[in-house]
Amino acid sequence: MSSVVEINPFTRVEGHGNLQVYLDGTRVDRVELRLSESPRLFEALLLGKGFAEVPDIICRICSLCSTVHKVTALLAVERAFGIEVSRITMLTRGLILNGGQIQSHSLHLYFLLLPDLKELNGISDLARQAPDLLKTGLAIKRVGNLIQETVGGRLIHPVNIIIGGLGQRIPQDSLKLLRDELDAIIPSCAEAFRLFPPSYDLPPLPAPNYLALRQERDPFTGDELCLTGGASFPVDRYRDFISEKVVAYSHAKSAQIGGMSPCVGALARLNLDPRLDSGALQVFDTVRGDLVGKDIRSNALAQAVELFQAAQRARELVDLLLELGPDEPVNVPVKPLAGQGSAACEAPRGVLIHSYSFDTNGSCIGADVITPTSLNQDALAADLLSLACSLEGSGKDLMVHSLERLVRCYDPCISCAVHLVQL
Repeated sequence: MSSVVEINPFTRVEGHGNLQVYLDGTRVDRVELRLSESPRLFEALLLGKGFAEVPDIICRICSLCSTVHKVTALLAVERAFGIEVSRITMLTRGLILNGGQIQSHSLHLYFLLLPDLKELNGISDLARQAPDLLKTGLAIKRVGNLIQETVGGRLIHPVNIIIGGLGQRIPQDSLKLLRDELDAIIPSCAEAFRLFPPSYDLPPLPAPNYLALRQERDPFTGDELCLTGGASFPVDRYRDFISEKVVAYSHAKSAQIGGMSPCVGALARLNLDPRLDSGALQVFDTVRGDLVGKDIRSNALAQAVELFQAAQRARELVDLLLELGPDEPVNVPVKPLAGQGSAACEAPRGVLIHSYSFDTNGSCIGADVITPTSLNQDALAADLLSLACSLEGSGKDLMVHSLERLVRCYDPCISCAVHLVQL
């Protein structure tokens, strides 16, 4: 007899989604991963808009990920116009991206995932049974928020990072405050990895096909995407390799590379191209055996390593910005040209790609965005199917609990993923 096990909605994730597990007796027939939040038609909304409007509009695709969306859009527009920004602009963008990493990873680890590891129902239980851990998470996230506010001019949808430069330099006293605040949380970030050991009490999942940027000039940007096995391709040729399709029961596109389902995010970065300072590298070496070649259940541990790295790197960038003299050039001229530019950044959840085309007046005539959760959607669905099959006959409660925990391992941002032009 056929039946359906449903998880609706997913809890402790960003955005709205659900899962249908179709059973034939006790045998799992199929699963349907439904990212069901209302579609955001951003690519169509950008058509006809002036180039200066594009980054400000597209970063509204999400609040939590707004900074990395804006930086990626800025890079794509600047590449279309052949703009090379100043050193102070690059350092400042690096600081706000590291702040976003601190903000996002601390939210996922301490507030969305830690209750699972403590076998608790949610934040309220965590506040009662492990208040010190909750306070630690709040303190770390507060500093990530402060970096967004200080550099971006406000907490979400930053206004101070602009095409060709900055609205204004960050004042010295504000940078010194950030330095002190980062110094206060770095010890906690250094120990975070101890809280998030991977759990392999259930059968193994399919081996991931990692995808990440080969990071060259900066820890979050690069011009080449690399894959498990050593293959790679340039970001500006991403459409020759990445194909997307619309899934009938989901509002998000799913992506494949040569028929393979990619897996992006912290675990992919640490497997393919780890760029770590000495402290974070030491932590990585300590837990290397739990990260290298492992499935998505090690993603939280990878995020904890990256959390320490982001705090260290943000502290270093603050010092570099403090060293720059008052006469350091900031902004460069922006002249619109007919052209096309593509850029990729490593968002907290993985590879993010933006691509735009402009006419001679600087009006947008083409827009394309591929988000980490879209890239992960096929891999997540395959892992859910694999896990559900391994739990055949185990009972509904265990299946629901295990599948929900697996979804949270991916740390999906469903809001970013549902941005179709057409349904």
